[in-house]
Amino acid sequence: MNEEEQNHSAFFIRVKNPAEREELKPGDLIEIFRPSCQHWAIYVGDRQVVHLAAEYDHPADGIPLVLTSSRAFVKKDWLEDVVRKDHYRVNNKHDETHPPLPLAKILWQSEELVGKEMPYDWTPHNCEHLVAELRYGADMNEQDEIKPGDLIEIFRSCYQHWAIYVGDGKVVHLAPECDRLANGAASVLAVLSDRAYVKKDWLEVVVRRDQYRVNNKHDSTHPVVPLVKILQRAEELVGREMPYNLTSHNCEHFVMDLRYGVAMSDQVTDAIAVGTIGMMGVAAAMLRSAAKRRKHRYE
Repeated sequence: MNEEEQNHSAFFIRVKNPAEREELKPGDLIEIFRPSCQHWAIYVGDRQVVHLAAEYDHPADGIPLVLTSSRAFVKKDWLEDVVRKDHYRVNNKHDETHPPLPLAKILWQSEELVGKEMPYDWTPHNCEHLVAELRYGADMNEQDEIKPGDLIEIFRSCYQHWAIYVGDGKVVHLAPECDRLANGAASVLAVLSDRAYVKKDWLEVVVRRDQYRVNNKHDSTHPVVPLVKILQRAEELVGREMPYNLTSHNCEHFVMDLRYGVAMSDQVTDAIAVGTIGMMGVAAAMLRSAAKRRKHRYE
């Protein structure tokens, strides 16, 4: 096996099937891939985790998550009971930029919180914020008001839509025509889209009834393009038709390129890891092929 194949294999091993057991260490952060979001927990040993559980955390299979309460409880559960049939991985993603707290403090604080009721929403108080604070400290989760140049992550039912805030309550984003449809239809039709338009809209119009958050997630690893240049380029692109591809030119690639000068998409990376992107690609190819056959039939 050559070096490229070894790296490829190592990447896929990082995401575990719930049936597989791996060497977990107390204090590890566990990222669990739900159908429409990631749930987070912190491993405390003996196959148990501590996590912040909102009331939507146990929906029926195939039903999108819906937040039904602004409160949640810190629970200590068996890892297998929290993961259920979903995939998961250890993801101590901030270790390079934030030194973890002493293990004894992580475990003590985790145990102290078990059973407590806490506020819950998608932005300053969610399951990821809780475990990040336990591992790295409270300063990890401070978030200011939205500023020009900030990346906005919008939680659709089956995927995340991305936009960049340009001030005065407006965002610029790459929108395939299907994004104006209901969420379920949009997520399916996005696979078929090969063109999209750069739009400037009110933030509330783009968010609709979905949850969102500021997520400048690569600031610690990639230099940010000067703000003047970000805003100038965003405005210049408004109204343009652009190629759209789920794996290489999607809305997340678009805003990452504006902020960092690098087109990248963690949604694609994670989907490849759990094998869903391949299935979507096959489905898209089949649907396009069927559409072409129908077109030729009527010509």
